[in-house]
Amino acid sequence: MDQENPNKIPEFKEAALESFSREKSRRCSVKKNWFWGMVICLSCLVMIVAGGCFSGASQENSKSAADESMSYDQASGEAANAVAEATANTSVSFDTSKIVYSGNISLNTEDYQDTFDKISRYVLEIGGFVQDSGSNYASEQAGVQANSGYVTIRVPSAKFSEAMTHIQTLGSPISANVSSTNISQQYQDVQAQLNNLKIQEERLLEYLKQATNITDMLTIESELNRVRSEIDSLTTTIKNWDIEMAYSTIYVSLYEKHISSSMVNSPFSEIFTKIGEGFVTSINLVLAILAFLIVLIFRLIPFAIIAGLGFLVFIKIRKKIKEKKNKGAKTEKSEKDNTKIENKD
Repeated sequence: MDQENPNKIPEFKEAALESFSREKSRRCSVKKNWFWGMVICLSCLVMIVAGGCFSGASQENSKSAADESMSYDQASGEAANAVAEATANTSVSFDTSKIVYSGNISLNTEDYQDTFDKISRYVLEIGGFVQDSGSNYASEQAGVQANSGYVTIRVPSAKFSEAMTHIQTLGSPISANVSSTNISQQYQDVQAQLNNLKIQEERLLEYLKQATNITDMLTIESELNRVRSEIDSLTTTIKNWDIEMAYSTIYVSLYEKHISSSMVNSPFSEIFTKIGEGFVTSINLVLAILAFLIVLIFRLIPFAIIAGLGFLVFIKIRKKIKEKKNKGAKTEKSEKDNTKIENKD
């Protein structure tokens, strides 16, 4: 028994040391896991708080936008109701026949005079007429290098769309646009005034027949002349409107394509100007890029500071963990060395 006990003591010590080291490593791992768990929890908490702030801001923005939208819809609804009431209360009907059409066409043509003559003939064929025209012919002395001109034509309103389409086929269109003006309201107002003036004229004529003295006759004749002048003016206005509605106006501008044979137009005449403009454009682009990068850097500074602080904290924590591991390893090594020495003794 006495001989067996000395042999069992070293084995018992080794088992105890191994158990102690395992317990110590377990405690270190528990502490490590606890530390990283706290870090993760704090990170989650920060993210939740930030998310709450952003969501609150977005909710406020959406709420304000919704309030503005509701107020705008309400205002729009009130305006629409007002317009509907005004439309319902008015006694004047909307007459689509009282519309004046006009158009503008710009053409490039190979032969100016030929195109000009074709337009003039076509207008006469569809029952219209040339209202106005003008031409500028090429002249070296005047500095005019190509023929150009214009023609103002009047075509029946029923042929307006057809004429716009046909004229554009006589050359290469540069631009074309159509405009329309509804004069229904003005026409009906003037017509009502004219009817009232005619009634006044009839009454004045009756009063003139019944007048017995010269003073009354002169007063009635003076008023009658005034009323007839207004009637003539309004009648002329209505006639002009009738003509405008019956015959639409088209303004045609003609430009002849011309390559000068008397002088050479060098493509290098403005090359230095173009180079300078290109250089300035490039400098402006570079400056714009630099300005954008500077603004971007200053915007990223807060995030860089936060990331740097987080990285420093991570480095320090990692350094401490390594120091603890090294210290624990040294302790275990020294304990093992002591155990081996004791076993040898």
